[in-house]
Amino acid sequence: MFHLRSYALGLLLVLNLFAGPSLGREWTSASGSYKLDAEEISFNETMVVLKRPTGELVAVEIAELSEADKKYIQSQEAKEAKAKAADEMQTWTSKDGMKVRGRVLAFGRKDLVVQRKLGQVFVNEKKFSTIDPLHQRLVFRILSELEGTKIEDDKQLHEWSKTLGGVPKTYTLEGVLLQLESGDEIGVPFFLFAPEELAILEPGWELWKERAESDDSRNRESFLVNSAAMAYQRDRAANQQIEMLKLDMLGAVAGVTAIWQVGLAPGPRSYGRPVTVMITAQNSDIASQRAMQRYPGYIFVGVRRASR
Repeated sequence: MFHLRSYALGLLLVLNLFAGPSLGREWTSASGSYKLDAEEISFNETMVVLKRPTGELVAVEIAELSEADKKYIQSQEAKEAKAKAADEMQTWTSKDGMKVRGRVLAFGRKDLVVQRKLGQVFVNEKKFSTIDPLHQRLVFRILSELEGTKIEDDKQLHEWSKTLGGVPKTYTLEGVLLQLESGDEIGVPFFLFAPEELAILEPGWELWKERAESDDSRNRESFLVNSAAMAYQRDRAANQQIEMLKLDMLGAVAGVTAIWQVGLAPGPRSYGRPVTVMITAQNSDIASQRAMQRYPGYIFVGVRRASR
């Protein structure tokens, strides 16, 4: 089955927090020390994805936000906005230019099983002739790619299916779960997408695979690829990579003079996503050291002063 558990995307560390006009609403850390103007893209039980005025996306743990922000996320206004966004159809492009209308739901693996029975072609136990036309076209392209042969219509499919000899053939597809306008939920492999859209959808896939035993991690990966897909469709010109923004540990500390934003990335032998950590410290060196201590195996990327 195609798993719906999972957090998607290659992350871009963005160090310019305050550029651009105000957009959305003001979000505040639990301590009140950090504020960010942004609009929410989506949220789940533990995390919210926000879009900065400059277009970049950040994912923040809800536990790190102020009580006012937590109440807003639980408000009817926020829930209705989330539901409306989740219902919006998206348009994706295959590498050969075919347009596909559907909603990206999650990462996962799905088996495509093709069999010839009584002169008819069946796909996942459904008669091919009865499935949605867009679903059919996707099957044509998937089989053409995997079999290395041209399969573009019913006639070519039936001729090829004769080579199966009545024995089911199974292909394990790795990619995203896509819900079509017809309501069909199908697995679309990464190799089908155009390069510019693959750059939005594929990052995070390796983490999803590595965390096979962690439902929470896979849920997070799927939530983030879903959020990035929605944001990308809203504004294709904007940078829709997702940056993890850590707002915890912002409590008052004696002698603290500033809040520092430290960028970290996983080292060669570490698995995880690049993060931006907010640290209270007397200077940038101390802030960087504290951030590194909290993330063993990560390497330093950059630091800037976040408080005024």
